[in-house]
Amino acid sequence: MSGVEPLRIEVSGIDELVRIASTLHASVINVDEERKIAFTFLMPIASLTPIIYFARLDEVPGKRFAHLNRITGGIRFSDEVSAEPNEVSVIFIRVKAGELFPQP
Repeated sequence: MSGVEPLRIEVSGIDELVRIASTLHASVINVDEERKIAFTFLMPIASLTPIIYFARLDEVPGKRFAHLNRITGGIRFSDEVSAEPNEVSVIFIRVKAGELFPQP
């Protein structure tokens, strides 16, 4: 990563990661199925240090999307984008995390 070490912030689980991703410009969560880690990136405007929010997974999400209801705060999972006006759809992208996370 161009010599700048990213700041890694671990959150308590996939629900918290969905809440964070739903507020970003691109609502995407990357999922490394092999390592059972999910993560999303934030690049602050006033900093050159990328922030990686991540969660360790007990179970990899089996669906393609998480939907956060902005009114109730509820989260549901499905294989289709939501057309509900109060929901934000967050897509799960299957990736290999590579060297982003050191092996335990």
